[in-house]
Amino acid sequence: MGQFFTDDIDALLKEGHGDHERLIRIKADFETKKLVTMDDRRYVEGLVWRYLQQSRPIEENIAKIQEKRIVPPPSPPQNISFEMKYQKPKSQETIPKIGEKRKLRNVVVSVAAVVAALLIVSVVAINRDNLGIDQPTETKNIEADQASYARGDIISISGKAATGTTVKLVISNPSNQQVWSETVSTKANGEFSTLTIAGGEGWQQSGSYTLSSTHGGATEQVTFDYTN
Repeated sequence: MGQFFTDDIDALLKEGHGDHERLIRIKADFETKKLVTMDDRRYVEGLVWRYLQQSRPIEENIAKIQEKRIVPPPSPPQNISFEMKYQKPKSQETIPKIGEKRKLRNVVVSVAAVVAALLIVSVVAINRDNLGIDQPTETKNIEADQASYARGDIISISGKAATGTTVKLVISNPSNQQVWSETVSTKANGEFSTLTIAGGEGWQQSGSYTLSSTHGGATEQVTFDYTN
């Protein structure tokens, strides 16, 4: 956090995301006190993840070329003694059969193909790890920005529905009691979003809470964990 934190706030203000007055206050507090509350930090991180993080391109890693060291040839050994070795006449050497040569060649080709395949798989795996490429995830029509929350956390809710429709959002506790609801309208691209705070009346239980959206007679649900 530091310059990146204020840069993210400037980007959110420029694109018109989030509460304008709150973002200005958070930036001013951080620049003067170099401190920011946990609620304000989570609020900014939630907006950055939703509106800025997915549009940032993945930087390509550039492999460094290692310098090849030039090793001087070894000096010739002293007092070289030459030994005369008996060489078997070429006429007496065993000549391999043509069938054996083909089998040996096939084995060598098979081994080389397996080694090449393993090298390709290893290189691809290393590049994926270095680039931080994630597997594609299934698109949901309703979702929360985190899988778990504590009392006082900001819950960022977003989704997609038919353009020009209204969507009713409801959060229910583990006892299936409604603890929060709101009706939102979709934007021109069919997307909708809103924020709420975890805690309050009906949030006394810790456990799995259900977030549901209803529009056009269809209801979709997702769950998240809550700790009071």
